Amino acid sequence: MKKLLFLLPVAALLIQACSNDFDVAAPWKEVPVAYAILSPKDTAQYIRVEKAFLDPNVNALEIAQIADSLYYPESAIAVNLERVSNGQRIQLQRVDGNLEGYVRTGGVFATQPNWLYKTKEQIFEGEKYRLVIQRNDGKPDISAETTIPSEFIMRSPNPADIPPVISFLRDISPTVEWRTDVNGVYFNIQFQIRYRENAANGTLIKRDTLYWTPAPNVKRSDQQVAGNLYRGSFVVSTESFYRFLVENIPPASDRFRFFDGIDIVMEGGGAEIERYLETAAANSGITGAEVIPTYTNLSEGFGIFTSKNRVILNKVRVSSQTITDMNKQSPERDLNFQ
Repeated sequence: MKKLLFLLPVAALLIQACSNDFDVAAPWKEVPVAYAILSPKDTAQYIRVEKAFLDPNVNALEIAQIADSLYYPESAIAVNLERVSNGQRIQLQRVDGNLEGYVRTGGVFATQPNWLYKTKEQIFEGEKYRLVIQRNDGKPDISAETTIPSEFIMRSPNPADIPPVISFLRDISPTVEWRTDVNGVYFNIQFQIRYRENAANGTLIKRDTLYWTPAPNVKRSDQQVAGNLYRGSFVVSTESFYRFLVENIPPASDRFRFFDGIDIVMEGGGAEIERYLETAAANSGITGAEVIPTYTNLSEGFGIFTSKNRVILNKVRVSSQTITDMNKQSPERDLNFQ
């Protein structure tokens, strides 16, 4: 079950909301807060629903450490996902994230329990989903919408090649290129670099995998290509690739190393994130507004309800030219790749 990754610094979002939108002398008021990222590649979906408020008579740091002050009682709300195209409604179940393997990080807020809302129902690419939080006190439902990005299409390295090949040369850096629909906006690219070490007689010493993220938060271009898709690309610096290897693999003269392939993992989405960043950028800098508006796509309260997708290009071969180039000079040569 893939760990839920948030594309926004949610804690900062909540702090900003408190500082900008509450009058500390005002009567007690409860404000809903919700956030989630849906993904069709995950085996379960999790949504966090909480409440935020300031009490003029109680220190906010004290309130934050009381779990009952952060969460709605289980009987007070129902959290649903609605597939807009056919009206299918999925009711999520409340679970303790700490018991699901998602332990809440310690800090200002209480960590136990860590209530989340979960479903294992399948989420479909290209579909619009609506979050609906029903309150049992007669107040209106809280809602938000997001459209799941359709499948991403890798173009370079070319998946039609068997196997796909990537070359890191000192004078030519490789480009990762892909296609996406309008709902794919920001992308993270991770390289899972697998290699093995053999003794001089050929005996296997060990296998290992390095995880490298050369491209965090890359925005695809606004250039449309065939089929109403958008082009995304990123030049992966050869110098950065070599430096990453040198910093994570010790030099060795008593063994030979071989690349076993690179899995390129690309994850992206977040049309709502783009609008959040645009809101912040429009009011930043010395000429901007003194108070930056807090973006939310919830009908009431604060938070982000968005989506993502993921594609993996497996077993990309590192070219023989890369090995030759690495062995021309140290410190890469001292890694002893063959």
